[in-house]
Amino acid sequence: MASTKSSKKTNGLKFPYTYHILSLILIILGAALIVYPVANKALATITPTIKQQVISTNTSSKPAKLYIPKLTKILYISNGQVVGDRWAISETGVSYLVSSALPGQTGNSVIYGHNRNDILGYLPKVTSGDPVYVVLANGDYVKYEVAETKVIQPSQVEILNQSQDSRLTIYTCTGFLDTARFVVVAKKVASSI
Repeated sequence: MASTKSSKKTNGLKFPYTYHILSLILIILGAALIVYPVANKALATITPTIKQQVISTNTSSKPAKLYIPKLTKILYISNGQVVGDRWAISETGVSYLVSSALPGQTGNSVIYGHNRNDILGYLPKVTSGDPVYVVLANGDYVKYEVAETKVIQPSQVEILNQSQDSRLTIYTCTGFLDTARFVVVAKKVASSI
């Protein structure tokens, strides 16, 4: 007897829903291309508002340059902040922690940077009594004198605490694989403000 089973022929496709899936992907990509510019423009108008709340409104007293005579270094200062557990840091200069005190005012002004020779790599050469200057955006300056230097662990965040005097805390990574922090604490001695 002959077999009565009919054999079904396929169109040669191993995956019969390939065209459907590909169509859905193209539709989603098309929708994303339409929505992206609108969302990007909306976020661009929101972001400056957030940044304005974080950054001090008095831009004339904003720190612009850090001058360390012993290192013969003048480093440009950019705004830095901590988002989550990540520190925003300049690749070409040092960063001023915007949540810390403005230089010259009562409190602890915090400046930090990479441990590279062109930035703060030679910071451990600074010793007690050395002068350090912060030049403000309006051209005024604040002169500090180094009070102490120390090596601490990254978990020792008390160096970021505010103080009753006007001080400057500068720090960078140090140690094997940057497992420690070298800290310079300087106290205000004069200013042109």
